[in-house]
Amino acid sequence: MQAGAVAAMLDPHQLGQALVGQQLDHVLLEKFVGGGGMGAVFRAWDTTLHRTVAVKVLSLRQPDDGESLRRFQTEARSAARLDHPNIARVHYVGESRGVPYIVFEYIEGTNVRDLVYGNGPLGLADALNITHQIAGALAHAWEREVVHRDIKPSNIILTPEGVAKLVDMGLARLEHVESGEEEKTATGVTLGTFDYISPEQARNPRDADIRSDIYSLGCTLFFMLTGRPPFLEGTVVQKLLAHQNEAPPDVRTLRPDVPELAAAILAMMLAKNPSERFQTPLDLSAALAGCAEQLGLKAVTQVNPGVAGLWSASSGWWRRHLPWVVPFSLLLLIVTLLGLIWKRDATSPTFKELRTPKSTLAPPSTEQGGTGNPTRNRAAITR
Repeated sequence: MQAGAVAAMLDPHQLGQALVGQQLDHVLLEKFVGGGGMGAVFRAWDTTLHRTVAVKVLSLRQPDDGESLRRFQTEARSAARLDHPNIARVHYVGESRGVPYIVFEYIEGTNVRDLVYGNGPLGLADALNITHQIAGALAHAWEREVVHRDIKPSNIILTPEGVAKLVDMGLARLEHVESGEEEKTATGVTLGTFDYISPEQARNPRDADIRSDIYSLGCTLFFMLTGRPPFLEGTVVQKLLAHQNEAPPDVRTLRPDVPELAAAILAMMLAKNPSERFQTPLDLSAALAGCAEQLGLKAVTQVNPGVAGLWSASSGWWRRHLPWVVPFSLLLLIVTLLGLIWKRDATSPTFKELRTPKSTLAPPSTEQGGTGNPTRNRAAITR
């Protein structure tokens, strides 16, 4: 039986276990990493380029499941348009033995969901910086007319250097769909993750645009700060209705140390009406950068995601007084140097005061290499 036919009979987790050790074209599937609605993800070895990669294998509902295959191809096209340091890059798209797959950049790190579950809510600096990085990734995607549609903590991986990487473009779509092509979804299925889905996407997946990604990123920021999504309780239907109709809790009721400015940015990200949110990721990035500046947070170049801050607090005193401290310090240094020079000039003897006893002066001798020039010899002695 063809591998594609076998894959159609397995759910993503079963597919993951079945394909470990198998080779698809030039990639060897070494380890099953995880599975989702569209397929299984593996750590793999590229036997041609000799590097570790990530591979997503499509889980077909049926051998001729054209809808899933179409969505999978859309993911590949979307990912191929993107080249940004905060987005996992796509290397290759192929099909082997009836199994479609995509080869991605392999990212060493921990996803935000596991990081929070393992260590508790993140510090404000960490949470804002991760959000700022992903906003940059969304800006890049937005400029190329790509909407992610599945922003959530498990789709953000932090590297040991503190770089946030957005992964899994599985629900992404191009804003401009080819003429005559209609986006379809399985009956009764709403794309996205219920805890982080925007109100408009919950009503109709076709309505999701970049502002929907901003809402989902807001839910993710809420999770990073509190350890829970905005709407925690209830069934799937109740959560979908809550996203559409209920105001999210004020983050400060769960995290009192969050400053008002940061809470206001989060509230704007979570506005029910898309027109009341940040309209582009660039607007969000500017707001987050301004917030960091106001709160005295500065970027650092390297960090362990589970330990230190990606944005660390800097001294507010220095930030306020630096404009006058620097010139004053330079003036003080100049005055000090001038004082030392004046003191030295006042106490140092002049050449006229230098007197060498005549008894110590030896007559010039040509046998000793003298030049016969008294003035020159006197200068040598005074030195």
